[in-house]
Amino acid sequence: MLKHILFTGAVSASLFCYAQQDIISPLDTITNTEQAKRFIKSNKGFKGKIFTFNVEQHDTNMAKDLFKLSKGNSKVYENEFEKTTYKVIEKEDVMYYRVHYIFINSEGFTDYELKRYKQTIFSKFNQGIPFKNLIQQYSMDKNIRRGGDTGWFTAGTMPAEFEEEVIHNNKNHYINKLFTVDISSKKWHYVILKTEEPKPIEEIKVLKITEAI
Repeated sequence: MLKHILFTGAVSASLFCYAQQDIISPLDTITNTEQAKRFIKSNKGFKGKIFTFNVEQHDTNMAKDLFKLSKGNSKVYENEFEKTTYKVIEKEDVMYYRVHYIFINSEGFTDYELKRYKQTIFSKFNQGIPFKNLIQQYSMDKNIRRGGDTGWFTAGTMPAEFEEEVIHNNKNHYINKLFTVDISSKKWHYVILKTEEPKPIEEIKVLKITEAI
């Protein structure tokens, strides 16, 4: 009789554990990006990836659906072959900055020639020549194709000296006013036009996993 009770109890416990494993998804334990990275590394069969969605840059129907979710929530898409789950693991407003610039490489310039180069740009701008025209004429890097526009960027993505002025000294500069940044050690110089005030933009980090059905 005792053996029968012990055996029944063992079976019940096993069924309970199995039920819990079936109900509690591994995704439920992931609450931040580092945990998501560890999950991807330990579960290669799920083909896990982490994506960042920006509310201004991503306007697909899927992105819109994901932005409606709260942090920690998931959305599942299925077809006849596989199930794909997207879980929002981070959700926050990130401060973004944007300017237009003329890049000058002073390699081969004397100090006097560099000064005159900058003065010419300032003088023509103050005479009313559009900055986009000056970019085409004077800028020396490939961003000329974008009209010198940085696009919206976050801290940590530009040279430190550039960010010191554009981000940390932002209040010292005004819309449609020029200022300069020099990285003398590299002979890089920027004539910058502030075109936008900083603004917070909503971003989400999403863990994507795919399972075969």
